[in-house]
Amino acid sequence: MPIFSIRFLERPLSQNLLPGSFRTRLLLMFRLVTTIFALSIGCVAAGERIWQPIIDYTISFPGDRPDAAPMINSFENFTHFSSDFGWMGPGENRIDSQGGIIRVKPGPQWTGAWHSLAGLANQNKRTLDPRNLIGLGQSEKLHAKILELNLNASGHGTLRLELADATRQVVWSTTIELNNEQTVTYPYPIGLEKIGRIKFMNWIAEPDCDAKISSIGFIVEKPQLSPEEWAFYISLGKLRRCHNADNGLTRDRGHLRSGEFDSIASTGMHALGSALGVAEGLLDRELVSSEISQTIQTLLELPRAAGLFPHFSYQAQSGELTIHPNTEYSSIDTSIALHGLLLATQLLELEDLNRQVVAMISEIDFDSFTDKEGWIGHGFLDDGITPLTSVWRDWGGETALVLALEAMIPDRETRGKMNQSGEVYRGVGFISEIQSLFYPDFDRREPDLISKVSWPEKRGQLLEQQIRYIPNTWPESAAARAGIFGLSSGEAGMPGAGYSANGLGVAGVRWLYPHYMLMGLALSGGGRYHIGLDQLNAAGLLYPLGLPENIEVELKLHNPMQGSLNAAFETLSAYHGWRQRNTPENHLDQASLKNPTIRKAAARFYRQ
Repeated sequence: MPIFSIRFLERPLSQNLLPGSFRTRLLLMFRLVTTIFALSIGCVAAGERIWQPIIDYTISFPGDRPDAAPMINSFENFTHFSSDFGWMGPGENRIDSQGGIIRVKPGPQWTGAWHSLAGLANQNKRTLDPRNLIGLGQSEKLHAKILELNLNASGHGTLRLELADATRQVVWSTTIELNNEQTVTYPYPIGLEKIGRIKFMNWIAEPDCDAKISSIGFIVEKPQLSPEEWAFYISLGKLRRCHNADNGLTRDRGHLRSGEFDSIASTGMHALGSALGVAEGLLDRELVSSEISQTIQTLLELPRAAGLFPHFSYQAQSGELTIHPNTEYSSIDTSIALHGLLLATQLLELEDLNRQVVAMISEIDFDSFTDKEGWIGHGFLDDGITPLTSVWRDWGGETALVLALEAMIPDRETRGKMNQSGEVYRGVGFISEIQSLFYPDFDRREPDLISKVSWPEKRGQLLEQQIRYIPNTWPESAAARAGIFGLSSGEAGMPGAGYSANGLGVAGVRWLYPHYMLMGLALSGGGRYHIGLDQLNAAGLLYPLGLPENIEVELKLHNPMQGSLNAAFETLSAYHGWRQRNTPENHLDQASLKNPTIRKAAARFYRQ
């Protein structure tokens, strides 16, 4: 570890405390001097060490199950790696749970648990490179490397830790002699030169071992990246972990099997996020171009209703990909997906694929789901015939994206409308910012042509209200002290709690969504984005595998689910937070300003 850090120099000198040119020269000179000094004492080497849980049993099993191993439900019980896990060994009856901590009682037969580190256990082709945990970066200097395996446990007796490959062959192991009544962290360095790709982490309690295990994880070496670049890096890795390159679709939840519940909106944003990864040298252009081509091919084969794609798809027993039962053909999810694909193909200059996306847009029949007054409907039931009764009336980004999609239709006289309240539904955070993921235009301060509202003004007001909500509602909470906020949409609490949209209009909300903290500060924060990243980092939430789905206001509980929709919001927001808006370095904005179809849609809101 370095003896000191020179990061503290970067921001205080940029706060207009000194004249520009002198400030710049002083900063460069000071960095040079400190770097020479650091090299002279040999301390510029390792990057920051970060904890990445494999599993926290107190989150997976928050209750008690005396005298029996906790039941594992794959929908609710999963690792922080978006993977499955299970019990093993003839002595499984030795395992029970107390307050989420796994207890192993003494007994004559061994027992333990396995944890997949990449995909599901039976997906042998998915493995983990311990030298590149996140799976991004074409240069080794960008790789996040595993340094240690850490166990948090108490008890007495012999416990064994193992790393195994896809054939379950053990490639690394260590033995621990537990002898503590209180929970202790046991760190074990891993020699990466001795192992290849891995698939499983196992722990095994030998006969007569009496142990209580709370969590297990890796210590990871963070590459030398700025906080802004790191936020994009981990968010893109999280999003890509949810994608299936074989069928071109993105799973709604990373731990689900592909074809069970795939998200069309996430699929389009995955394409855009990955294209940005190419532009920034993190991903191979040929690989991502092939992925986008497969995505478009799969979408062309999906059933559509009046040109609208399903909200969610699944693979039927026949092998056919179709709409997931009891979901809908969705105008907003279609718009999000096609915006992502338009910009991805523009950014990578994939002209043939871009034309295919434009053709899909041209096939949408807006009249079939727009009422006589001009309110555009949400879509159709899963029969593809019955219109949904709800319409896009509320002011906000979702309605704006649907109206933008209508404006893209060739030779169409637009009919869609939006109310002029300037207030998003229930004060839900992401709704005020989602349009700005794709359009820099909504940063223009003049009122737009449809709602007659200044979007930056209203978005900024909502952000300030969001920031104040936690100190006003839970003033003694850890979140209030740490500056963590975010009322938006996602899982309502711990795994299995269900999906919810909780905004300012809901009283007493205790579960926060960090994706909005990125969205709000990156897109409307007025230069405060780096402060938010520092706060998330200080709270221990910028995990190498990405932000948690949500966090409780005392910052002790969170849902480790890797949901692709929020991962996509985080990826695109973090990109804008890293690459400032309307600059040559912001490849997303440049693609938006160059694409004629996107420009046609933007002209509905602002004179071009």
